[in-house]
Amino acid sequence: MSLIGDIIDRVLSPNREIHVIPVLDAAFSPNQRLDQARQLGDRIERPDDITLGTDGALYVSTGNSILRCTGDDLNTRSVFATLDGPVGGLACTPDGRILACVAGVGLVSLSARGEIDGRLESVGGEKIACPLSVAVAPDGAIYLTDGSRHNRPEAWLTDLMQNRAPSGRLIVCNSALGDARVRADKLAWPLGLVVSGDGREVWVAESWTHRLTAFSRAGDDRRVIVKNYTGYPARLSRGANGEVWMAFLALRTQLTEFVLRERAFCEEMMRTVPVELWIGPALDGRLNPREPTQIGRIKKLGIQKPWAPPRSYGLVAQLDAAGMAMTTLHSRVDGRVHGVTAVRPIGTRVVAVSKGRDCLVELPLDRGAQEG
Repeated sequence: MSLIGDIIDRVLSPNREIHVIPVLDAAFSPNQRLDQARQLGDRIERPDDITLGTDGALYVSTGNSILRCTGDDLNTRSVFATLDGPVGGLACTPDGRILACVAGVGLVSLSARGEIDGRLESVGGEKIACPLSVAVAPDGAIYLTDGSRHNRPEAWLTDLMQNRAPSGRLIVCNSALGDARVRADKLAWPLGLVVSGDGREVWVAESWTHRLTAFSRAGDDRRVIVKNYTGYPARLSRGANGEVWMAFLALRTQLTEFVLRERAFCEEMMRTVPVELWIGPALDGRLNPREPTQIGRIKKLGIQKPWAPPRSYGLVAQLDAAGMAMTTLHSRVDGRVHGVTAVRPIGTRVVAVSKGRDCLVELPLDRGAQEG
């Protein structure tokens, strides 16, 4: 959109939401705490989500597989299941089943032996092709987010840059994956999902509108908890004391926001430039020699400055029971724990998934952030 077009749009649509990028301050003040995280075990190629099983093992989605990890450093690993598409969001039911979001397939339920014992492939006559996250409520109800009607989970950057009208859904079904219905529609890549501590609401984080919303489980009410984040929120998880952990894919930048507005430029870029070189967020920002200059992302004497505008970044936030940020952990532009797609309390520890750097890490927690 041109400058004149933007001015006309704002005059004709004065109530249109304008999401200015917030400053990193207060609880979101930059630090290097995430780079103090300890890597757990050997690398895992592009891990996406984790869940703790009733057997005490940690289950990790990676590619088309789910790994079962045990041991103090989670380094004893075996393939729990291999499925028919890339596996994303995971959850565990009280009876020990593992629920898995499978791109192009939907939601799959797996027995303790890793065998498929249930599927949810469509709702309302529409296929669930972009399942992102799944959560189980105290009464056994299962909530699932379907990110987009146009793109699958692996095409997340394409979905962002296309800048279409939101088409994601929040879906609810029973414990047997039956009686599915759409609870909310027109969501903008709803990657984060968690049931509130009191069990009355489902919280959904929409990555492309940078928003956290609570949906009532008993009716149709919804309320916005946080209207505008400085980054692209990812998955959510709940701790034992009512706190909620939130991962962020990356930080927003003025350059990306500009490209999203300039539709002719953006569409030409998408047609003619390889996706890994697009001007936009990335999970792993190690510089590619073919990458176009992205305003400030240059190396001087072989060092990329930590305050440079980030293409990739590492960010995890701890929220209180009301959804307000209490503390954050950062891995800045020159850091090593980028592209965090999930973070979950595991007993007295908090484990995060660095999809950008192919590893699991244990967060360095101060006394105030420890689990009960």
